[in-house]
Amino acid sequence: MNASPSGSVETPPLQVCVVAHTHWDREWYHVAPRFRQRLVALVDALLADSAGPFLLDGQAITLRDYLRVRPEAEPALRHALRTRRIEAGPWYVLADNLIPGGEALVRNLEAGARVLRHLDALPPRVAYCPDSFGHPAAMPMVAAEFGLPVAVVWRGVGGRTHPRTDLFRWQAPNGSTVLAHHLPPDGYEFGSALPVAHEAATRRWAALEALWRQRTEGKVALLLNGADHHAAQPDLAEAITALQQAAGPRAHVHRTTLDEWAARLSAAALPPLLPPSLPVVGGELRDSYGYTWTLAGTTGTRAHQKRRNARLERGLLRDVEPWLALLRLRQDPFAHAPTGGAPDPAARLTMVQLPALLHCAWEELLATHPHDTLCGCSVDTVARSMELQQDLVAEQGQGLREAALQQLLGYDPVAARQHVADFDWRRVVLRNRAPRSRGGIAEVTLYETLGDEPVGPGSAEAAVAKSPGATAGARLTPPSLVHQRLGTHRMRLRRESPQHYPDNDLVRAHRLLLWVPPVPALGIDAWDAARWTAPPVEPPCRVTREQANGRTVLHNGRLTLELDEATRAVTLRLDDRTLPQLLALELQHDAGDSYTASLRGAVERLRCTSARMVATGPLRATVRLRWSTASTRRRPGPDSRVVVVTDLVVDAMSPVVQCHIRGRSWRTDMRLQLVWNTDVTEGRVWADAAFGPVRRDPIIAPAHAREAVPDTMPMHRWAMQASPLFGATMIADGLAEAVVHDRRLALTLVRAVGALSRNDLPERPGHAGWPCATPEAQCLGPFSARTALLLHGPMSDDVLARVRDAGDDVLLPLTGESWRDLPRAIRCHGPEVAGEAFELSAFTLSAQDKHAAILRVVNNTLRSAWGTLRFPDDGPWEVTPCRLDETAVGPPSVVAGAFSFEGAPRAVLTFRVKRSH
Repeated sequence: MNASPSGSVETPPLQVCVVAHTHWDREWYHVAPRFRQRLVALVDALLADSAGPFLLDGQAITLRDYLRVRPEAEPALRHALRTRRIEAGPWYVLADNLIPGGEALVRNLEAGARVLRHLDALPPRVAYCPDSFGHPAAMPMVAAEFGLPVAVVWRGVGGRTHPRTDLFRWQAPNGSTVLAHHLPPDGYEFGSALPVAHEAATRRWAALEALWRQRTEGKVALLLNGADHHAAQPDLAEAITALQQAAGPRAHVHRTTLDEWAARLSAAALPPLLPPSLPVVGGELRDSYGYTWTLAGTTGTRAHQKRRNARLERGLLRDVEPWLALLRLRQDPFAHAPTGGAPDPAARLTMVQLPALLHCAWEELLATHPHDTLCGCSVDTVARSMELQQDLVAEQGQGLREAALQQLLGYDPVAARQHVADFDWRRVVLRNRAPRSRGGIAEVTLYETLGDEPVGPGSAEAAVAKSPGATAGARLTPPSLVHQRLGTHRMRLRRESPQHYPDNDLVRAHRLLLWVPPVPALGIDAWDAARWTAPPVEPPCRVTREQANGRTVLHNGRLTLELDEATRAVTLRLDDRTLPQLLALELQHDAGDSYTASLRGAVERLRCTSARMVATGPLRATVRLRWSTASTRRRPGPDSRVVVVTDLVVDAMSPVVQCHIRGRSWRTDMRLQLVWNTDVTEGRVWADAAFGPVRRDPIIAPAHAREAVPDTMPMHRWAMQASPLFGATMIADGLAEAVVHDRRLALTLVRAVGALSRNDLPERPGHAGWPCATPEAQCLGPFSARTALLLHGPMSDDVLARVRDAGDDVLLPLTGESWRDLPRAIRCHGPEVAGEAFELSAFTLSAQDKHAAILRVVNNTLRSAWGTLRFPDDGPWEVTPCRLDETAVGPPSVVAGAFSFEGAPRAVLTFRVKRSH
């Protein structure tokens, strides 16, 4: 501040940082290749123009998209990035922030850093989230641990409980904070198309100044100059001059990079320039009602794609990365695995290639995470492209898992093909994808070899070469294990080798449940013939069935399920709790669009048309209920038929009731939900989210809001209602749209809409996107999902641990299959996470040390707690505490077989682990 001649204190001029940018929805109302055509022209124009700087929307995938078409321009692009004439990153894609899991957000930032590193560039130090439909509570922690001290947000902020300023400290549950800048109600378009003419510039400045006077906490303002898919404004220099002339001495208007703006903002936010009483905002950001559109209804659109995305994320995190990490930590890799970083002469996949291939799989999954794609608010061609991309990620995950397991088990695909295979269905590999040792029910597929199926020019005349003993299918019954047969089918199984054509075999696949002894945490247990005759392991209690007076009663040692054969009603009993009419299916007309639900008319309950037992133990009992609408019309329409089959599953000694759902819909414009009817009233609502549970209190829109608050919310794996007396938790197989009310936990199975955007909705008047028909968003045809119900006591640390373990048991059960020509039986131990408060977040490869793995755990509780990592052997092991980006935050410790640590409330702890030499 300066003193005027009269002695009064002059107010320093407002620093207006103009950041030229484009908001680049990679795909939306066009597919990505169509938008890429405009992107190439935009970046070419930027490289030809020395004016700069320009922000490519905070995502690095745009650089790859450009270079795929213009690889010859890479040197010019490198130079522009190094000199900050062009900015990109820190993200790989601008993802939806509520739907992906916490680890997917981490992989997003890691992928963005890889792209920029390749181009010798650095990202702006800003967690730039200008258009996400809300933000997780953990985002400040994610940003801070990637060295991003400033965040830019828009949607999800501005509700009744939020401060009316453009600046606040955003605090994560673990206490981490970042400085958050909240965009104006018009968002990132606020500074678009700045005028050059004096009169127009004066009017524009008056509007800008009026808003900044109301909202700007400090003396640094951000003016984003751009909009969706807009190229750089050609006369921006003249427009800035005109704006400066209109502002006069009250402001200094200048063009900057986003990084420079963030540095100026951070410096201006320090005392005494800014008071220490800067507002602090914690928790999720899901409320911008009355400020701008929140668009929370996208959680249920194209729900099947969101479920599959969650399964793909879970597959990479818990059924690919752990085996690669375990392989890296193995002390005695098998002889066929090359050492010293040299490729294998026989071209086997090894750790030379697998880390980079893992990155490819993640990047292809992340490419489906932008909010218009993953949220389902895109045209049908984009949705079809996403489904194909998901297929490709699933195939890659399967290949990566197989390659890692082959090395862990000492299976050489080349050597296996160089001798006549001795197939034996009893060579079984069990996988435990949980961070604790587990036994009990394992879902196993045994492959009985029927014969070799010829392929090639002579295969038309050749018969299948029959395998000896192929007719003796009965021998696949395990002689000494408690088991239950689930089904059998014929299929073709292929053995592949980098030195041979595939060997195709005709097999009979036998699906069984086995009661198995404990399998090591994050470990593998490979069986041979001797294990099948070992002393059997008995479950403490088998599933029993009793029938009397028209009722079937199932008991599994923990709970009781009762079916009334006359009314087809199912009742759940646990201790002194009774839940009659356990299950319901509800349908309601939805006249909304891909962004917003508009539920109309009465709720229609599907009728249960039949109920019967389809499995009776000893390990699993299943009650199959068939449901249908009153309408039998099988042509697409608003009054057509919906049929659903729900299998209520009770496993021996399990505390949960599972429900496997499959159905078919011919109905358009509707929402179909499965409802668990509970006994919980007036309870708090909790849900699983990125890096730990969050409490969900009702969002109340102000009276002037032009957007209604939906009754739904996102959940990752579970949603809970807990009263002071008891609680109930719904577990689901993918990110789900949930509704939690007294006595009911509901899960959206299908949300069918036929328009990208409508402007006649009372819940949100006006278009949220370009109007376009989306007939495939009606989601006609088959659908499937899985859910489960866990009854428990009031919310506590113990209940959180029970929900954690139940989630793993439902979503990541013990599983296994025959490796018919496996040469040896072997047991591989992974690390175990001990401590009631802690949950495994990741066990993966270190990106900074090719000899190390990353172990990340989350303290789910609101108290400090101690936990322990138990390693596969006595090591010694070197353990280094790190940030999420692997920057060390403490010295390494050398330990033997275990490492104990303390975690603050809701802490996310990352450890880099390797063998100490």
